[in-house]
Amino acid sequence: MVRSSRPTIKDVAKHVGVSFKTVSRVINGQPGVRPEVRARVRAAITELGYVVNHSARLLASGSSRTLGVVIPRITDPYTFQMIHHVGTVSEAAGLGVIILTRPTLTDEISISNFIGHGLVGSLLFVAPRSTEPYLPIIRTLGLPAVVMETQFLGDAQQPAMPIPCVASDNRHGAFAGVSYLAGLGHTRIATITGGEAPQARLRLLGYEDALAAHGLQSNAAYVRHGRFTWESGYDQALALLDATPRPTAIFCASDAMALGAIRACHERGLRVPGDMSILGFDDIPDAAASAPPLTTVRQQAFAMARHAIQLLQRAMEGEETPPGTHLYPTELVIRASCASPA
Repeated sequence: MVRSSRPTIKDVAKHVGVSFKTVSRVINGQPGVRPEVRARVRAAITELGYVVNHSARLLASGSSRTLGVVIPRITDPYTFQMIHHVGTVSEAAGLGVIILTRPTLTDEISISNFIGHGLVGSLLFVAPRSTEPYLPIIRTLGLPAVVMETQFLGDAQQPAMPIPCVASDNRHGAFAGVSYLAGLGHTRIATITGGEAPQARLRLLGYEDALAAHGLQSNAAYVRHGRFTWESGYDQALALLDATPRPTAIFCASDAMALGAIRACHERGLRVPGDMSILGFDDIPDAAASAPPLTTVRQQAFAMARHAIQLLQRAMEGEETPPGTHLYPTELVIRASCASPA
C-alpha cells in the first residue's frame, strides 16, 4: 500500500485558486483577505486534510504560543483540578498546552529535549518541590516561567526561586482549619502531612501555630507523614487510631488523604464525626460527595491559574515579571465531617 503524500499549503492555494500568501494570511489570522475567500480557504483546508506544520512556523517566527505545564504526578485529584483550570484559562488566552510529568523529566538531557526544541514557549510548574533542574535552560532560552501552588520558604532546604510564584496561603489555611477544630472543643488533634513538599511544610507550620495559639500541647505521636495520596491517608490514619490516648480529630494536608482517613475510621467501626472528626485541605470535587461530606480548606484554584497565565502572557509580551510570591487566601468550608468531641 502506497501512502499518499501529505497536502501542503501550496496544494491548498492551487485548490482554491489563490496565492500561497493568501492561504498563509488565513492560517495566521491576518487581515487582507475577503470573507468569501477566507471561507473557501478554510473549506479547502478541511477537505484536503491540510495540517499546519507548527515546527516550521516556529523556526520562522522564533516563538511559541504553547505552554508547557510541569506537574509532579498524574494521580493526584487536586492536580487534575488545577490542570482543568489551566486548560480553560489557556484556551481563552489562545495558548496551547503540553502536559509534562516530573517522571518524564528525569535528567537535564530529557529536560532539554522537551523544552529546548522550541515547541514550548513558556513554562508553568504546578506544585514543584524545586525548580533548580530547569533554571539553566530557562535562563539560556529566556523562557517565561511561573510556579503555581508552591511557596518556597527561602531557607537552606527550600531556597527562594528567581521566578514568580502564585500560591495559596497554606500556613494560614491550616491555622484556620485547626483553630476550627480547637473551637469545637478538641484538645487531641492529630495531623497527616504531605511529607517534605513546600506546601506540606507550611500546612504543618499552620497546624503547630494553631495548637500554640489555643494552648494545646504538641504530641509527636499525633504527627504522621503521608504523600498526599488516598492510600497514605488510610495507612497513617490507622496508625493514629492505635495511638494512646487516641486523637479525637485529624487534620489531613489534602482531601485525598482525608478521604482515606475516613475509610480507615469506618473500617475500625468509628463514626465520622461522632467518634472522630476529619478535616481536609483543597476542596476537590469528591470532598462534597464523600460520606459524610468533608469539611475542608478550599483553595482558589481557578483564580490562581488565571493569575499564573496572566503573568506568563505579560512575560511573553516582553513585560518585566519580577520574582515574588502572590498569595491567595483560603476559605474554610464547613460540611459534616467535624463535630465536638463525644
